[in-house]
Amino acid sequence: MTERNRSAEPTRRLIESTGRRLYLTSLTLVALLVVGIGLTTAVAALGALDAEVDRSLRGAAEAAVARLGGELPATQELSDSEEVAPGSSDTFVLYLDPKGAVVADPSRVTLPGLPVPDALTGAVAAGGDLRTVHLGGVAVRLLTLSIGASSTPAGFVQAGFVLTLHDAQSASLVLAITVVGLVGLVGAGLVTLIVTRRALAPIRASFDAQLRFVADASHELRTPAALIRATAEVLARESLVSPEAGPLIEDIVAESDRLGRLVGDLLMLSTGAAADLGLDRRPVDLAELARTAVRRVEPLAEERGVDVVVDAAGGVMIEGDRDRLLQLILILVDNAIDHAPAGTPVQVAVGRRGTSALLTVTDQGPGIPAEARERVFQPFARLDARARRGRGGAGLGLAIARRLVVAHGGRIEVAAGPGGGARFEVTLPTLLG
Repeated sequence: MTERNRSAEPTRRLIESTGRRLYLTSLTLVALLVVGIGLTTAVAALGALDAEVDRSLRGAAEAAVARLGGELPATQELSDSEEVAPGSSDTFVLYLDPKGAVVADPSRVTLPGLPVPDALTGAVAAGGDLRTVHLGGVAVRLLTLSIGASSTPAGFVQAGFVLTLHDAQSASLVLAITVVGLVGLVGAGLVTLIVTRRALAPIRASFDAQLRFVADASHELRTPAALIRATAEVLARESLVSPEAGPLIEDIVAESDRLGRLVGDLLMLSTGAAADLGLDRRPVDLAELARTAVRRVEPLAEERGVDVVVDAAGGVMIEGDRDRLLQLILILVDNAIDHAPAGTPVQVAVGRRGTSALLTVTDQGPGIPAEARERVFQPFARLDARARRGRGGAGLGLAIARRLVVAHGGRIEVAAGPGGGARFEVTLPTLLG
């Protein structure tokens, strides 16, 4: 696997993870919709079947009561008036006397437990009783109506509908809806997968294009940085500049090296890679590094009319990568100079906080709003352009600074400075801490 592919792996994993979450979320929503439609359809269809049973049952019972005209005739008359042949329908009708005894059974029902006494009591109390009962293991929908006045009935009509076929139809309906729902879920899963992949395709393509661009741009930037460094070394080696310019040549070489590392950091941060920075850990005097960084930025500070003041007289020894720590301090000081108004100081201090080394860089610029103090450490984060006086960076410096601090086991924070600007605080473990 190439270095570019290794560095891009975290971002690719993020895209894949996002795709899986998008797929699962979409599928869940579609599944809920399918299940909701299925349940609604099942409830509506089963309700319609039940309502049809009740309508059929009530129609048979009320027709029987209407034929009697409010009185209970003799048994023979009742039998002769019925035209229902035994076993020809799921519906049956029983004629009962006021005490609940069977007067006539034209349908010749053989179900045990008929008539149902509790239904008679309900019919007297409410004028009618509708319930589902189980007789000999068979479910029956039972409607009982009074003949004549409900308070002093001349008898009762107890009509029933055997639910065997109805229950079979209901089970078949539920099975059909379930099968259709499962097929719908499978189809929805396939469609969602296709749509999700197509939705992420432009993102993957954009990321790959960005990765290629950054890698190519980084490669192109390394070349001029190397040429600048080589030219400066030739000037120094061939004594083509005055001895007084020697420190400037050294600074050019050092800054060329820093530019090369910044190009690598740009590639690392833009791809979201969390690769090892390859730190060369050795005992380092943080105070000496701060003084070196301030000396290097003096030309820039003079150009901007800013006075950089360093308070790092004592030695504060830590274990770390000297070049990377110098890069960290330069980033923070450069950022402060960029935001400090002309004629104001930028203060750089090195000391201790407990057992930790403390580096602070303070300016008197516009400061950073509390809600943006965490965001400034994110790659490509940019504040309002009005908060900066001149140069506009790409928003990588503070992100690189945090990466360097974390790699050294430290912590970086930003707060409001005493003069209303920004105060960056870096705590690092000391060599003996």
